[in-house]
Amino acid sequence: MLSNTKDPQKGNWRYLLVAFLLALGLWYTLNAREQIERVVEVRLDYKGLPTGLIVTGGQLNKVSVRLRGPQELLRSMTNREISYTMDLSGVTPGKNVIPLTTGENKPPELRAYEVLEVTPSRMILEVDKIMETNLPVKVALRASPAASSVRLKDLVVDPPQVTVRGPASVIASMKEIQAEIPVDLAAEGKAVSEEVPLLAPPAVELNPQVVKVTWKIDVKRRTLSLQRDIIFEGENPNVSAQPSRANLMVSVPQAMVKDAGYLAQFQVSIPSDTAMPAEDGAVNAPLQVAVPQGGRVLKISPETVSISRHPSE
Repeated sequence: MLSNTKDPQKGNWRYLLVAFLLALGLWYTLNAREQIERVVEVRLDYKGLPTGLIVTGGQLNKVSVRLRGPQELLRSMTNREISYTMDLSGVTPGKNVIPLTTGENKPPELRAYEVLEVTPSRMILEVDKIMETNLPVKVALRASPAASSVRLKDLVVDPPQVTVRGPASVIASMKEIQAEIPVDLAAEGKAVSEEVPLLAPPAVELNPQVVKVTWKIDVKRRTLSLQRDIIFEGENPNVSAQPSRANLMVSVPQAMVKDAGYLAQFQVSIPSDTAMPAEDGAVNAPLQVAVPQGGRVLKISPETVSISRHPSE
């Protein structure tokens, strides 16, 4: 006998599907409405600075904003770059305290959220008037150990004046624009010409930025007596020089008189291409002197030495 009874589980699948969809919709609704907080960075851009004014300090590149909003929406902001443009048309010379609370002027990306906090909460913008004038160029020696021994002469600067433009408080305190030239002791007494960049505070614009400087230098000198061991260049075993030391009279920049490292560069040697004597023989050889930059050898004694080769053991 056949039974007409239907399986109840097969008949309820539609109700189960509807219940699942309702639960899924409810879960999504609750999660979408769940309010969470998140901190995002907002880049600050600027517009509207009045003509004739310049910002000299206090300008921020970004702020941190703490938001509250739907969880699903805030999750989507993780890697998004947000910017906000600030209108500076109302600033005046001096210190301007600008609140950074967005109020109604939120960036479009933040209008769906509640702004809880902006860090920092304000910006103190320092603004100055722009000033332009002409200033003379002053040439100075670049700092170096020998600079105090050097005097500039026959100095020519082209152009002798340059135009400077920048914050009035900075420009008003400037009397000149500096150009630094190197201390080259090897150029003593020679005319030197170089294109030299001008030095100015970061907020100051120069026109031109480079000038042509021509100069000569005089060097204040002192005469010293030195004694040095005579060294052989290259490998020369069983060879000796008589005498083994030489006396030098040298001229050095006054600032280098007590500089042991500088004076140590005066060295006396026998050139490597000198013909060496045969065993038990001897030859006369000239001496050569290594001289540091700016140094001069006035006299060497002796000028030649006797080189002897001793029998090998």
